[in-house]
Amino acid sequence: MKITGKTKIVGIFGYPVKHTLSPLMHNAAFSALRLDYCYLPFEVRPENLKEAVEGIRALNIRGVNITVPHKEAVMDYLDELSSEARLIGAVNIIENRDGRLIGYNTDARGFIKSLLMDAKTKVKGKRVLILGAGGAGKGVAVACAMENAAAITIANRTADKAERLTEYLKGQFSEIPFSAISLEKDRLPEVIADADILINATSVGLKRGESLPVSSRHLHKNLVVYDLIYNPPDTPFLKMAGKAGVKKAVNGLGMLLYQGALSFEIWMCKRPPIDVMKKALF
Repeated sequence: MKITGKTKIVGIFGYPVKHTLSPLMHNAAFSALRLDYCYLPFEVRPENLKEAVEGIRALNIRGVNITVPHKEAVMDYLDELSSEARLIGAVNIIENRDGRLIGYNTDARGFIKSLLMDAKTKVKGKRVLILGAGGAGKGVAVACAMENAAAITIANRTADKAERLTEYLKGQFSEIPFSAISLEKDRLPEVIADADILINATSVGLKRGESLPVSSRHLHKNLVVYDLIYNPPDTPFLKMAGKAGVKKAVNGLGMLLYQGALSFEIWMCKRPPIDVMKKALF
């Protein structure tokens, strides 16, 4: 990669962000299409988010991806939101369009494509349990509702947050039964036993020593387990699922790929070289 005074910048805002693989796939795509762009990771502490977003304009950055923990908070600092981002209530892409910052959310579409391609699973008619009620959890819940899941349960350490999210979703998708539970309550094993798809949409697994209140004895052979975390690729949650003999256990690398391809298309107004991006990741 040759950096010149004409090279344009895109990147990712997150905290932590050292684990990200996004630069690999995007820089591989830029190289394949001979685009004079460079993708960089920016570690942005929550208290510095506003200034970092303002820096997109000041530095003429073409756009950035947004990852945990900024997907919801960043919305306050943008000029415009796509309908999907507004519905999900979270942003994972910012486009700088001549100084106007526009927020999008491609997590939903990226997740559904990965679930289909990597886990060979469709959401329609399935009972879904989502662990986590943050920005990622919202995106996944909306995605599953749009795909006509049979029922969706959201579990969160703070039960009130899960309840607020389900009340909101009920207003958007009245035909889907939603429920909220606490991650710490005894009811979790019962809900897992009844679920077809179990999704970890929390950040638990990024740091050593963290664990979800889920035991291998709670899992069953007909369950599809999806962990949105992709680095490390074999999280403790997925290892446990594998040992329990679940139907399929998949990490979030495919979701990263497909939402990243959509990011590329928004920024570059070109179809992304998905095979190149996939090779760089896998």
